[in-house]
Amino acid sequence: MSHLMPELLATWSWRLERVRNGRTMLTRGQALTARADLLHDRALRPADYAGYEEEHQAAVDALEVLAGQQNRHDDLLSVLAAERRRAGEREAPVAPAVGVRGRASLAAEHDRVPAGLPAQLDQWVHRLIRYRNGAKLIAPIEAARAEIRLRNEAALDPGAYRNAAVRPYFERVIRELGEIATSQRPGRAEAPGLRRGISA
Repeated sequence: MSHLMPELLATWSWRLERVRNGRTMLTRGQALTARADLLHDRALRPADYAGYEEEHQAAVDALEVLAGQQNRHDDLLSVLAAERRRAGEREAPVAPAVGVRGRASLAAEHDRVPAGLPAQLDQWVHRLIRYRNGAKLIAPIEAARAEIRLRNEAALDPGAYRNAAVRPYFERVIRELGEIATSQRPGRAEAPGLRRGISA
């Protein structure tokens, strides 16, 4: 009997593909933790992994390789510098008239979100609008947990997530949460208030 790939394996297979394509990176610590999580998940639910032995082994092997490499600190600093530049471009110039247009633009973007999205997805669509516009900060761990919850919810209720109106929003939210979850954001360890975000 066929069944869906286990959520954790699907998530890490997708993220590892992004690493291979150079679209994201993992630190040694992240790779070690992910490898341990995959091994533990398979040990807890071996039946769920039946038919996915090759995918599981490939992911574990790839994470083991990444865990044995030195952190690419210079690349990481380049990514963070690019993120800071993009954030600065969103916020500048800071003349009041620009701020008014920014708020109007943000409101218009919220208004374009259709009614009737599943509640959890709707919440994250709006939070990510604020995040993209610099009005909200989301910690990587928070994004990772949200991504897993949304994937689980979609697997349990595929009809609600696969219709033409909902699916594009779901796919974008999952992609953006995955990018946040695997990124290293400046100050996340030093700023416990990150998860609360910034008031708009």
